[in-house]
Amino acid sequence: DSAGLSTEAMQRLTREMRQFESIFLSPTDDARAFRARVFTMEEELDFAGHPVLGAAAVMHEMAGGGRREEWRLQLNAKTVGVITIKDNDFYLATMEQGAPEFGPAVPLEKQREFLRALNVVAADAHPSLPLEVISTGLPYLIVPVQSGLERARIAVPQFERMLAEVGAKFVYVLDVPRREGRTWDNDGRVEDVATGSAAGPTGAYLVRHKVASPDTEIIINQGSFVERPSQIVVNVGGTFEHITSVKVCGAVCMVSSGMMDEAVVSNL
Repeated sequence: DSAGLSTEAMQRLTREMRQFESIFLSPTDDARAFRARVFTMEEELDFAGHPVLGAAAVMHEMAGGGRREEWRLQLNAKTVGVITIKDNDFYLATMEQGAPEFGPAVPLEKQREFLRALNVVAADAHPSLPLEVISTGLPYLIVPVQSGLERARIAVPQFERMLAEVGAKFVYVLDVPRREGRTWDNDGRVEDVATGSAAGPTGAYLVRHKVASPDTEIIINQGSFVERPSQIVVNVGGTFEHITSVKVCGAVCMVSSGMMDEAVVSNL
C-alpha cells in the first residue's frame, strides 16, 4: 500500500531500486482495482505497459485465487483492464490499452533531423513508411527502418526537446522487416529491454500502414542489443482504416520479493 508515500518518496525509492520503471500500488474500495503510479529514475510517467503487466501478475500471485483473474489499474492517463492467467511457474498478462491516438504528420525536414539524431543513414530508413507519433497512453515517435538497427542510438543532446516539438515523449526505432525495436531514456544512456507502452503504438502503426493485419498476433522483438531478448505480443482490433482497440500481452515470472523496513520508508 503506497497511499502514504509522497511523490518525492516514490521517486527516491525508484532511484534506489535502479530499475527502468517502478510501479506503486494503493488499494481502492474494489479488491480487483488499484491506483497505480509509475516512475522512471528521472520522472513520473502518466502511463506504462510492462509495470502494469507485472503488477497485475504480482497481485494474482498474492491473492491466490483461480487460474484466471481480472484487474483494473488506475494510471494518471487512463484506467486499464488486465487479465492474468496462471500457467505453471509464470503468468500470462494481457492489458487493454484502448484505441490509439495518431498525431499529425511529421514534416519531411523534421523526419530527416530525427534520422540524423538517431544515427540512421538514408539507406537504413524505410523507403515507404513515415515517421509517426502514436499513443495508447504515452506518445511515441515511431521511426521505421529497413536495416541498421544495431547502429541506432540517440546521438544528440536535447533529444527530449526535439521529441516535444512533434508531440512525442519517447522514440521507438522499428526494424519493420524483423519487427524488432529499440528505445532508450531520452539521454540515450539506458536502453529498455521490453516496452509495453511502445508495443501498443507499434502494433497500431503496422496495422494502419497495412504491414500487419488486424485481429492477428503481432510479435514485437526487443532487447537483443543488450543481451536480454524479449517478445511482446500485440493484437490490434478493428480495420486498417479504423482501429478500435490495442491489446498487449507478455509473460511474467516472479524472480524475487522483499520487504522494506517502515523506518527506512518514513525517512524518505
